[in-house]
This record gives sequence, structure tokens and C-alpha cells, in this order.
Amino acid sequence: MPKAKIHNFVGSIGALIGTFVFIAYIPQIMANLAGDKGQPWQPLVAAFSCLLWVIYGFTNTPKRDYILITPNLAGVVLGTITFITSL
Repeated sequence: MPKAKIHNFVGSIGALIGTFVFIAYIPQIMANLAGDKGQPWQPLVAAFSCLLWVIYGFTNTPKRDYILITPNLAGVVLGTITFITSL
């Protein structure tokens, strides 16, 4: 298998797993909304970290790095929602 195909395959699997990491926030969001508040700081820090990676991926040259952007965009959105609902 050519190196570029391996790179894209591994990157795609990593992006998928990374997205599932942040989808795992959904039960905590639901618990927060039900009144069983979790701690807010870890999802806030994760959202900020993901935001930096999204910016990095969008500013990558010569082309944007969507394998990096996709899971981290999920992290920004779900981490922020988890933070807000935990307050």
C-alpha cells in the first residue's frame, strides 16, 4: 500500500475515534440538563485545545487539514456545550 494511502487511512480512523471521544460528552450534557451537574473545567480546557487545532487545520498550507479539523470541531462544539450546561 502506498505511503499516502496509509497516511489517509490512519488519519481517517484517528479522526473517527477522536470524534467519538467528544461524542462521549453527550451523556454528561444530558445529566447536566437533568440537574446532575458535572465539573466544568475539563470540557472547557478540551474545547479551547480543540479550537487551537481547528485554527491550525484551517490555516495549514497548501491545503486545509480536514482530518484534523473534523474531530476537533466536534470537540469545540460538544466541549463548549458540556461546559455551559454544567454551570
